[in-house]
Amino acid sequence: MGRENVDFDKRMYSSSSISDMMGCPKLFYFNWVKNLESKEEKPSLMFGRVFHEVLKCWYKTGNKEEAVKLFGDIPSHIADDHRTSGWGEAIFKQYIERYKVEPYEVVYLEKQFIVEIGDRLYAGTMDEIAKWNGLIYVVDHKTTKSLGLSFFDGFRPHPQIDGYCFACKEIVGECAGAVINGISVAKNPKERFQRYPSSRTNKELERWKEIFTDWTTDIERCLDTGKWRMNTSYCSRWGKCKYWELCVYGEDQRLIDAKFKVREEVESGNESKGDGV
Repeated sequence: MGRENVDFDKRMYSSSSISDMMGCPKLFYFNWVKNLESKEEKPSLMFGRVFHEVLKCWYKTGNKEEAVKLFGDIPSHIADDHRTSGWGEAIFKQYIERYKVEPYEVVYLEKQFIVEIGDRLYAGTMDEIAKWNGLIYVVDHKTTKSLGLSFFDGFRPHPQIDGYCFACKEIVGECAGAVINGISVAKNPKERFQRYPSSRTNKELERWKEIFTDWTTDIERCLDTGKWRMNTSYCSRWGKCKYWELCVYGEDQRLIDAKFKVREEVESGNESKGDGV
């Protein structure tokens, strides 16, 4: 999740952390302050994460065999009827056949960044920065069930894509928007692969600075007060929230020990700030 991109002491934040705060401050608290991670990862999230690593390996090395090996990270008995390692490998082989020749020139691959916005830092990692038809774009890989206009419309505006495009302009000097590299993992989708250019105006890129500042100000206020309100309209937005029981039954340590683990890679600077009231 890019934990290295969030450091409260440095006042450094990522798009993922801001997105969580936008959705529900209590979710942010459990995820970024308490650093609680579910012991069991959802099959859909696991599949998407592994597929992303496969694509990263493919674009970095061009070695199909090495990339395919990464599907071995998907357990053989996950609780999903089709998101298996074999299914991932089949889709990946279709992908590299579909895109034998890429229509764009890669400028940066897995570009990590830290840019200043006022007195704070915005950090992240872009899948690619590419030149397409003479214009500079961020390229972002997305796995989903169904591709189509409603899916792609969801990325404008969007805290990750807006932020990445802003960072791209800061790094390269220009950014026309993002290319969403959509990959359907459904059994029989209407479209398996689709790439969609999501444009950005300079006004939109400038607006990201205001959005970033407003939401990180909210984060820092909650860190100072220890008050993290619940947004109960968000609890079942994409299925039941992984922290639902903690909000309903309270932060019982036995419940936390049974269902969660604390992320090992988190440094002390992000631990136990605020009491979660």
